[in-house]
Amino acid sequence: MAVKSKMEKYKYQIIDLIKRGASIRSTWAIINSHIPDEEKISYTAFFHFVDKHCSN
Repeated sequence: MAVKSKMEKYKYQIIDLIKRGASIRSTWAIINSHIPDEEKISYTAFFHFVDKHCSN
């Protein structure tokens, strides 16, 4: 079984921010601001997560 991405718990918040008009980069910055430094998400990983799991 595949391990869940640490971004899964933020999925609905990500979708909401993007639907409200936030760019992917701004959404990434907002989400990263709530994560401890040792667990920060790279922009590339975040972009691919949004592209695969949050797009319609």
